[in-house]
Amino acid sequence: MKKFVALLFSFALLFSFALLCAFAVPALAADATHLMTHGDDYQDALLVGKILEATDDDILFDVVRTVNGIPAKSPFRLEKGGYFDPRLEFAAGDGILASVQFTPGSKKAGTVAYRALKVELKQDKKIKMDVSDYDAGFLEWYVNTGENDLYSDGGSIYRHNFDGGGGELLFDGELWHVDSLDPKYKAPQARLVPIRSLLSGIPMANVLMPAFAGLAAVEFAVIVILVALLARKKRKMKSA
Repeated sequence: MKKFVALLFSFALLFSFALLCAFAVPALAADATHLMTHGDDYQDALLVGKILEATDDDILFDVVRTVNGIPAKSPFRLEKGGYFDPRLEFAAGDGILASVQFTPGSKKAGTVAYRALKVELKQDKKIKMDVSDYDAGFLEWYVNTGENDLYSDGGSIYRHNFDGGGGELLFDGELWHVDSLDPKYKAPQARLVPIRSLLSGIPMANVLMPAFAGLAAVEFAVIVILVALLARKKRKMKSA
């Protein structure tokens, strides 16, 4: 019986840990580029901006446009922390594409939600990116056209063809076959607003820790009840 209880308790702890990880670290459960281009509950906005000032601690930029999410206000101050890549060097006049999480109560400041990348600002509020970055093609196409239903095969990028047959080749790994800077493509502006959860704005730890403690208490109670039932059954068998 002791072995059974130990096994049951171990399973309960593993289940609790898996559940906690599933809610506590959503960024690790999905591709950052997908989350940036589809919007989610962690990213408040995907912004295109022109840098006014860059220091060791933060970047101040004019918001050229909010590609998706909640419209931000200029000038926007982006703190260098979280997922900010320290290898990137920004200067005044540079373009920036930033996935941001707002500072509570403000739409003029925040931190990096997934990525912050250097871009070249083009006409019609569009961007050009360094294609040596694997995800640059996806991001550039989405920011300039609003289309996010793409897929990659062998380093090339395709648009899904829902009429049958293979997809339409957009990028072959070196050259674009379709130009997202073409005026026929209209750059989206705050088209996709993430669905905010009921927990939005509440520090995650304040929600998860009590929930985890409650779950652990329920599991402990279940184990106690099971042990009591097994002990009762054993006494009945002895008395018989």
